[in-house]
Amino acid sequence: MNLARSLRASLPGVSTREWDQSDHDGLWLGGTPEVLISPVSAQEASQTLTWAGQEGLGVLPLGSGRHLGPVGRGRFVALETSLLSGVDEYEPADLTITSGAGTSFSTVDSTLRENGQWAPFDSPGVTERSIGGFVSEASHSPLWAGYGSLRNHVLGATLVAGDGRVLRLGGKVVKNVAGYDLLRPVVGGQGRLGILTSVCLRAFPLPAHERVLVLKRARVMDLIEPALLAGTAPVLPVSIVLVGQLAALGGSSALVLRLHGAESTVDADQSALEKHLGMSLDPLAADEVDSCLVEVRDRGGLEPRCVEVSVLPSCLSKVVAAAEEVGAAKAVIDSYAGRLRMGSTDMSVDAVADLRGAAENLGGALRVVRWDSASRPQDTLCGNAEVQLAQRLESIFDPGGVLWPARQ
Repeated sequence: MNLARSLRASLPGVSTREWDQSDHDGLWLGGTPEVLISPVSAQEASQTLTWAGQEGLGVLPLGSGRHLGPVGRGRFVALETSLLSGVDEYEPADLTITSGAGTSFSTVDSTLRENGQWAPFDSPGVTERSIGGFVSEASHSPLWAGYGSLRNHVLGATLVAGDGRVLRLGGKVVKNVAGYDLLRPVVGGQGRLGILTSVCLRAFPLPAHERVLVLKRARVMDLIEPALLAGTAPVLPVSIVLVGQLAALGGSSALVLRLHGAESTVDADQSALEKHLGMSLDPLAADEVDSCLVEVRDRGGLEPRCVEVSVLPSCLSKVVAAAEEVGAAKAVIDSYAGRLRMGSTDMSVDAVADLRGAAENLGGALRVVRWDSASRPQDTLCGNAEVQLAQRLESIFDPGGVLWPARQ
């Protein structure tokens, strides 16, 4: 019996179709799924994973399909979550919203904004992400400085493990975990532990006032010292980033700071920052804010080749100098977190290897976020303890090794 017949016989009610690469032009897998499966419930996703395990197939979870790397060798099918969409439950008074994993982030955010709330996350291309893919990748967001990590704001989720078990993790309140918190490793797990079918997020009130302050210089290197100083000010901006050659600012390199709060509070915070830095900061005009923030948000993160370097903030000047040797890559630096993200169409494997070596010599690490060819650079290796812990988790959640990228 061929695969299509086996699928129809085992899962007669599950929607399937042939894989069409033209529908996924921005997705480089290094292989072709044998079929595309679209479950409409956690139960159908469970049946699909159980069937795949019996057939000896890998399963590639797809959200928006924009943020995946190459798969390993072997036969596999793709499981998309687009039909697991819609806002299931929203409690504005409780600041919680539950939606299907295939729901777009922009849908969730617009629903929140209708009630004076928002989801304060600004990772690359976030408005086009599915909630499931967004949570699975958990890309770093500069708004972390003011609002904290995404991992702290995913309150609950429904996860289908690799062997088909349906797990309901967390809940709808912040402190509801007794014993081991199994939700934390799922956020940022990149689909290694299971397929998310629904997610409950914490919402935040929209800030009464936002002000974007900039400090322009000819080079990014000239802005590192004031950026680090801003992170030690008596008031902390919700975001502190450095960007080189920012088109929204006429090609200048800039330190971009965001302040949130009541207008009087923002005025006082700006004065405190300027006093601490010993220099004036220029507020962006209202009609300049959106284009600037979108460019900063997406900088380098949507390129076909993208890497992220993490070091101590005190080492940023050295890693920026090393990054400049990589070539004309688009880069953004979160100085408060000590993270540099850079992307381009033509970064070479050797250049990235040199950058990784420089980062590791400084006690940091490099991670390849996206790469569009089989000759992919190597990430910084984890220690044995971390590798063993990850393998143990994968063996519990996905004992048959069904889920991508467990089959790489």
